[in-house]
Order: sequence, then structure tokens, then C-alpha cells
Amino acid sequence: MIRRFSTFCLAAAQLAVFTQSSLANDSADLVLRNGTIVTMDEARPAAEALAISDGRIVAVGSDEDIEKLVRPDTEVLDLGGRTVIPGLVDTHIHAIRGGQTYPFETYWHDETSLASALEALKTAARDRASDQWVAVVGSWHPDQFAERRAPDVADLDKTLPQTPAYVQYLYDYALVNTKGIELLALDSAAPKLPPGITIERNEESRATGRLFGNIGSFNVLFGQLSAIGMNERKANLQVFFSHLNAVGVTGFIDPSAGPATGYEPFFALRDEGGLTLRAGYRIPAAHPGKEAEWFREIMSFRPAVHDDGTLSFLGLGESLVFAMNDGVQMGPGFAPPKEARDELLKVAQFAAERRIPIEIHAYTDDAASAILDVFEEVHKTHPLNDLRWSIAHLNTGSEPTLDRMQKMGLAYTVQMGPYFEGAAIADANGTAVAAVSPPTRLAIDKGLLVAGGTDSTRIGVAGVWQAIEYHLTGRSLGGTVQKASDQLLTREEALRLYTRNAAWIAFAEEDRGTLSAGKLADLAVLDKPYMTMPVDEIDTIRSVLTLLGGKVVYDAGALRSAEQ
Repeated sequence: MIRRFSTFCLAAAQLAVFTQSSLANDSADLVLRNGTIVTMDEARPAAEALAISDGRIVAVGSDEDIEKLVRPDTEVLDLGGRTVIPGLVDTHIHAIRGGQTYPFETYWHDETSLASALEALKTAARDRASDQWVAVVGSWHPDQFAERRAPDVADLDKTLPQTPAYVQYLYDYALVNTKGIELLALDSAAPKLPPGITIERNEESRATGRLFGNIGSFNVLFGQLSAIGMNERKANLQVFFSHLNAVGVTGFIDPSAGPATGYEPFFALRDEGGLTLRAGYRIPAAHPGKEAEWFREIMSFRPAVHDDGTLSFLGLGESLVFAMNDGVQMGPGFAPPKEARDELLKVAQFAAERRIPIEIHAYTDDAASAILDVFEEVHKTHPLNDLRWSIAHLNTGSEPTLDRMQKMGLAYTVQMGPYFEGAAIADANGTAVAAVSPPTRLAIDKGLLVAGGTDSTRIGVAGVWQAIEYHLTGRSLGGTVQKASDQLLTREEALRLYTRNAAWIAFAEEDRGTLSAGKLADLAVLDKPYMTMPVDEIDTIRSVLTLLGGKVVYDAGALRSAEQ
């Protein structure tokens, strides 16, 4: 990899990498020099320096070339050899919903033992009232722990005898401790649970503390446990967005934030000028049944795509017809009824007629096949090739499915579910399927446009770098599944999913995705050399400086002004 990157840099040096622009009259407001700039621009893939004026990049090239744009009032930062990349864009993250409870939750994805994980919950409880919950809501796997097991109710009771605790394992089940059983009245005739949650009971018909549900019902239940006001939700969103900025993320697309009320704190924060990244969102179906009618009504008031530079509306996602959504099914056998297929046909025909973008959920190859049956029917009268429609997840997607997508020009937005779910995918489909899940390598080789997401915060790790590392190692959490070497991506390919290709999915390729003259100065200066560092440490990368349109949205204070 180091030799390949050296060749990459040498080839770049042989190109005329310096491009001046008439913008700012050949001068710069800010210059970054003495760095390793990974531009993701095929015409000039690497450089040493770049210049920014009025929020846009005006030149990229050698230190000597960029020096020509320095004026007495130009700020010059010495990168000290650090790597610069285009700002990362997460194309599938439930940021609007997950961000509102980000400081409330405890995250276990970095814990290596059950003992330390439980201790993290205990720490979270110290500053909370006795009736205030502590919670872990997905993004962990028993195989990551040295003990190789999940917690049980006895573990939660021992750790937190007086504090209600909620631990959700992906969307498979949730545990509450004895205090939680009490607060939710699980042993009463009227448990305080939303529809769709069922209670496991022992032989005496008493609650064991284990709850079962689905994506929607678990999200409603956690919303009940974490109920907070508008101002706190806005503050939590700001904390979450700052976390994303600190790892170099400058944009995201949220495929579905749940009920309409979930968008209100986000829109309020945006109206107050509180967004520190470029946010895109899609709208899902609100209720099962007559989804096409609902989409026609809601879209009567909206253009197909709208982007004001900070906030963009990007169409429909990810649950378009409830009965066509296979949730988090791991294995084969999903067979939606004809009524659901007919309803999706109505939705897809309407979207194609109006040229409305779509991203649709399909965990399994069976779900994707059913969706493609509908899309192919629409494609006969309304070609989909240039609509930028995409299928998300596709954990068990097959070669025939990818071929069908390619023929219609569909894109593939890949997430990191199999990082956590690799063992479950192997159990349900066999090791051969799990060894190529998700089929990112195959999709790229077939010429599909592949863009990257995390699916955080429930089935992914917010911040992109863990997802990038997974594309490079192919190793699921705990090492239960290891992809073959021919299924892995190169570092350039993995980064492209979250830069150039992500910008394309967002209809923003003219402004973002590469570091080239004329583009917005959305970029991150990294604390580690992404292109040459050990691959299994990539998840530790952080930003030392993140710019959004040339403005600082995160600064670790690690860079010094160069002498002028």
C-alpha cells in the first residue's frame, strides 16, 4: 500500500497540479501548505498545498505554486506534512433522530470487555436522578467482549441496583433491569409500553426483563425513555454535530428521522444558524397503507430536490411502503404481498414522473428482488438511469441483483451493518454469503455508483472512519467473519465512497467531493496519515482542523501559522 501511494504521488507530481482561478484575483484568504493533500480529483490526485478565497478553493498545487497567491493579509497554515482530505459525507445516517439523544446514550462499540461496558453504564448513572434511565441503544455485539457473551438482567441489577437501565441489542431485543421493570410496570395489567413491544415472561408469568419488537416500536420505546424538551434536543444535536466535525465529517444525508416531530428541533437549530455541516434529508412514509396517496399530498408542497447550500431536501427514503420493508431480516424468505408491490409501483411511478430521488431499504436479496421487479416496470415508461435512485444496505445482494441495478443506472448506498451482524448473516445464509457481505467490491467492479454510509447510531458507528476501516479489513466485530482479500477495497476506493460518490448522491458534485479549484472549501486536516498508516488503526483517525466553506467548524489547535 505504501509503494502504491508513492506511485500515486509521483504520478500526481508529473501532472500540472496547479490551477489558478480568476476568483479572488489570484490571491487567497487562507493557504494550507507543506501537506499531503489527497484531492480525490482524478485529474490531479495529490498536491502539497491549496489556497482558499471567499469559501472556495482557488488553487491546488505545489508549495511553490501556491506561494504566488499569498498576500500580506493571507493566513498561512503549515500542515507539517499532515494529510488533507475532502470533508467526509455520511450518505446514510439517522443523525436527526440519533443526534437528539447523543449525550444521553452510552456507546459500547469501543468496549473490549463486558466488565468495562457495564462500568461505562455505571459511570453514566452517577450524574442522573434515580428515576432517569441509562441506555445503550445498539451498535455492539457480544463477540467484541472478552467474555464472549451479552449482559443479562442479573448483570444490570448488580451494576445498577437503583437506576433504570435499558440495553438494546441492534433491533433483536432489549433488556431492562429490575428497576426498569418496575418503572415500566411490566408485571402490571397495563405495562407502559408502546404498541409492537412484547414482554418475555417466565413460568410464573413475571417479566424476565427481555423485550422484543421491531425498528419502529423500539424507536418509539426509546423515545419514551429519553423524553426531553426542545431546547435540550437542539443542544444535543449541536454536541453530536461537533463530534462529527471533530472526525472530519462536513455533511450527511438522513434517510428517515421517524415521525414529523423528530424534525422540529433540527429545523429550529438550522433556522438559528446552528448547523456546522451540510445536512440533507429524505422523507419516509408516515403510516402503513395508502403510502402513494400520502407521498402525493406531501410532495405537492415540495420541489423534487432543493438545496440552499446548508440544508437540502433529497426526496424519499428509506421506507416507502411499510410492507415492502424487510427490516433487519438476515436470511432469505422475505415475500411481500401483491398489495404491497402494487403500492410501491404507485409510489415509484409518481416519483419517476416527478423526477423525485429515492433511496429504498433492502437488507436481503429477496427484498431487493421484489423492489427491482417494480422498478423495472416503471423503467419501461420512465427511464430511471439519471434519477439517482439507490438501494440501501443490500447485505446479501447477489450478482444478478447488482446486474439488474446496473442496467437501470441505480446506485448502491452501502452501510456497516455486517460489521455488527456478520455472525447472524452467516447463520442465516451460510459462510459463503457472509464472506461477501456487503457486496461492495462486486458492485464497484460492475460499475455501480457506490456511496458510503454508516447507518448509525443504532447499527453503525458515527464518524465514518470505522466504516472505512471495515471496507479495508473486511473483518466483522469480534472477528467472527473475515472477507477474502479479493473482496476488500483500496484506500482510495474506500475514501471515494464518502467524498466524490457521496457528493454525487447528494446532487452536489459540482460543489463538493474533491479538492479542486472552484469547489467549496469543505475539508479536514487529519492527525494521522490515512494513506500509509496501519489499516487496523484507521478508526482512530481524528481531524485537527475541519473547514466548512473555508470557515473553521473544528480546531484542535495543532496547526501553527507559517512565517510569511
